[in-house]
Amino acid sequence: MASLNKQQKRAKRAKIKAKQINIHGRKPAALDDELGDIGEPIPEYTLAMFSKMRDAEATSRNDMLLTLLSNLADIINEHPELLDMENADNEAMAATHLAADMLIDYRMWADGMDRDTAQAWLTDPQFITDFGDALDSYRQSLEAREEKSE
Repeated sequence: MASLNKQQKRAKRAKIKAKQINIHGRKPAALDDELGDIGEPIPEYTLAMFSKMRDAEATSRNDMLLTLLSNLADIINEHPELLDMENADNEAMAATHLAADMLIDYRMWADGMDRDTAQAWLTDPQFITDFGDALDSYRQSLEAREEKSE
């Protein structure tokens, strides 16, 4: 378990990230008034990721978040146009915004939540801490892979 100081730093970073997401997050998707559904169909690669996330979430939230992060990295490599570089200072911030958008879309898809409820879930302090922890774990796994390949 991380020291109290390290946990506090992680929580502070996660809180800052959440504020950035709220300030710079994407605009709500246009809704089709007749059908009440999201106007654009969800791409197959996103649906595949959502299915994996749902399966992982049955184990733990951390597993769900790690599944998101690893799948999102692959999706960004295949579809770099998904990163909104106009509304981000750098690629990492654009990826964070995309992850937040995907989490909101996931919660809407998995649980039928409306956008406002999904955004509230995303800004819950415990979720922010969990996301920061998952992000740290994901970065550590990437660093370990890099060290093994050297």
